[in-house]
Amino acid sequence: MSMWEGARENSESKEFAGVVKRYKQMLSEEQMGFFDVSDFEHITDYYIDKNQLTNALQACEIAISQHPHSIMVKIKKAQVLIGQLKTEKALKLLSTLAEIENTNPEILLMIGNCYSLQGEENKAYECFRKAEKFSFEDRDELLYNIGAGYVQHADYRKATYFLEKAYHENPKNDSVLYDLAFCYDKLGEDQNSIRCYNEYLDLDPFAESAWYNLGIIFTRREEYDQALEAYDYALAIDENYASAIFNKANTLSTIERYSEALEYYFDYLRFDKNSSDARVYIAECYFQLEEYAKSYQYYKQAIQLDSTNGDAWYGAGVVLMVEENLSESIVFLKKAIKLDDSCADFWNAFGKVNAALDRYEEALIAFRKSIEIEESNADFWIALADFFYHYDQMDLAIQTLFSAEKSVADNAQLYYKLTGYLIENNNLQLAKIVLKKALALNFLMHKDMFLDFPGLKSKRWILKVIDEFE
Repeated sequence: MSMWEGARENSESKEFAGVVKRYKQMLSEEQMGFFDVSDFEHITDYYIDKNQLTNALQACEIAISQHPHSIMVKIKKAQVLIGQLKTEKALKLLSTLAEIENTNPEILLMIGNCYSLQGEENKAYECFRKAEKFSFEDRDELLYNIGAGYVQHADYRKATYFLEKAYHENPKNDSVLYDLAFCYDKLGEDQNSIRCYNEYLDLDPFAESAWYNLGIIFTRREEYDQALEAYDYALAIDENYASAIFNKANTLSTIERYSEALEYYFDYLRFDKNSSDARVYIAECYFQLEEYAKSYQYYKQAIQLDSTNGDAWYGAGVVLMVEENLSESIVFLKKAIKLDDSCADFWNAFGKVNAALDRYEEALIAFRKSIEIEESNADFWIALADFFYHYDQMDLAIQTLFSAEKSVADNAQLYYKLTGYLIENNNLQLAKIVLKKALALNFLMHKDMFLDFPGLKSKRWILKVIDEFE
């Protein structure tokens, strides 16, 4: 529990509601009444909880005037000053307190927080280690507070150092487990993150956000069944968890369950009816289902909601290209490129439409631009090679795919395509070498080669190489 959460718990206590009421009455009547130290602690916490730090500081000043020797009251004032980011004033006060109680872990923790806010990380770390050294009671809470501070500063490696210590002090501290899971997620340590979320869920199985976060991790790991199960648990707890609905739709779309994905995208629109992005995803699902009219309809809706959505212009352009409405397609793709000229997919599609319109120079520029942006993508190299092949420029097609080898990791599709070109160019010995490379990478994909080059099925030597390889 952080010091701010402690404030909230105290301020909500019915026992002290009357104290706060009496304090407010004293202020309004401009009469000074006496309160003991614990009363002032709860009055200050009441204002901290409401983020009324000026009022909290005023309460601390009155408390100090009535209890000038109270360490607790001065610690509370330092806490408020830190909340106001007045770190110099807080440090001055805390340094004075540290001279009196140099082993007080709460004081050392707050000094460390001040240094951290000032960017003095080495000094902060030194103070935190001292606080840890002198902490005996509620040790897991102190270690958690240190770790949580590092979480706020996105220093997840240091955060996990202290949070792991807190975990070993108290494995049942749910706040520690949740933050540890979050940090490991940020550090890309999926297994540790999953372990911590599962332990957290053992303590609180109805924590929908933990299930949701697990879903994200499983999706990233391409463990889609487990991701869907995690999102389902989150939605069983809160059927209106919009982010879980959206992510479940994305996961279903990724594994090509497009009809189911559509159900969840439409459900998500209940919460974000003007979402342009959601409509793009809906349009993509309809496109994959070959329902092109509906796909185009939702891309247009996305554009109407946000005319700067490049993906919507691109998607509509691709639908029009598939339906061979090329002159209109090119208008949409130009707009997409104008909105984002760094997207390789936009340029590649633009190249294909220009090629279909027999605009050689425009197509060539577009294909080369897509490769320039994303040279490791085999599809873009193949598109350029196919373009040259279409124009009977076989040498350029072959040269393109050999050039691709420098930028693209071993890719079976590229080698099968190159095999076909080499055979048509009568480079049979080289074709045999390349074919074996392709078969080694992905044997089953040789069937696609026969779709691209049907005449190869009748060549016995090719079938023999494939049979021998199998």
